[in-house]
Amino acid sequence: MVGPITPPTGTTTAALKQRQLTIGCVPEHFSIPFFHAKAPFKVANCPGGTGQMLKQLESGEVDLIVGLTEGLVAGLANGGQFSIVGSLTKSSLTWSVAVAPSALQEGGVFADAINGDNNAHLVRGKRIGISRFGSGSHLIPFVIPSASLAASAASDSQFSFVQQNDIVGLRNGISEGTSDAFLWERFTTKKYVDSGELAVLGSVTPPWPAFMFACRSGVLETEAGKESVREVLNAVSVAINSSVYEPAVSIDTKKKVRQGIVPEICERFGYAAADVESWFETVEFATDCGVVDKSSIERCLSALKSAGVLDNDAKISDSQLSL
Repeated sequence: MVGPITPPTGTTTAALKQRQLTIGCVPEHFSIPFFHAKAPFKVANCPGGTGQMLKQLESGEVDLIVGLTEGLVAGLANGGQFSIVGSLTKSSLTWSVAVAPSALQEGGVFADAINGDNNAHLVRGKRIGISRFGSGSHLIPFVIPSASLAASAASDSQFSFVQQNDIVGLRNGISEGTSDAFLWERFTTKKYVDSGELAVLGSVTPPWPAFMFACRSGVLETEAGKESVREVLNAVSVAINSSVYEPAVSIDTKKKVRQGIVPEICERFGYAAADVESWFETVEFATDCGVVDKSSIERCLSALKSAGVLDNDAKISDSQLSL
């Protein structure tokens, strides 16, 4: 994978057919289909997450991104100049609330945590490390249920956010004491928990697909641009259906992970084989990446409104949810 790529000066949408589209994604295990997709596109590593990618999408550094659904929904509802054009996953993302092991001990910040319980709600009022404002690590704390598990609105005053850019900065924030907790994908966090560097306070799994594709509006102004995006989505779909999964015998057959994918993920991203196998038990990639589940978008939009992240009158039109 390559670093962020800046389009040539003066590039217009009319020229999109003559150049490769650049797609931004976080260099983690969810990006494995892109290593197998045979299509004329470039990949830009964006370790800062959805917040970073939205800024690069706005500036034109990238043409498409694979971002967390909640970040894309919030950005679109706040006037973002892009459309959600497809889905990478059908399954939701489980976020671990990572803290220092000492924080759970007597005298620690989270000493009130109850052993064996999901204590994610205790992050309210604490310093939370985030990659970027607008990223999932910033938005998901707002939708963590209250201690009573009842839906409750949270305001900015209930959190203190510390921008720390990426997983390295977030871990440093915990070890150096500049933040009390951070939220990150469960299996990315697990290896640091297993090593004893971090502990898990709790977790949260929002009820919508984890990752969707977003494309900047300029790309979609012409049929040539739209066709280029379709080619990318189709290529990723083919990679999922033939390289990540074994070709399905029938639509009713449970998807089987292709032999060799687990060790490849271990080698590329530094995971233990048992963790990758467990991850595949929880994740389901989309078999048609060009589909957008509008009901999932509505659930996410409603949750972000209830949590106080978005105004009650925030809307997303159907025209912003397709090519």
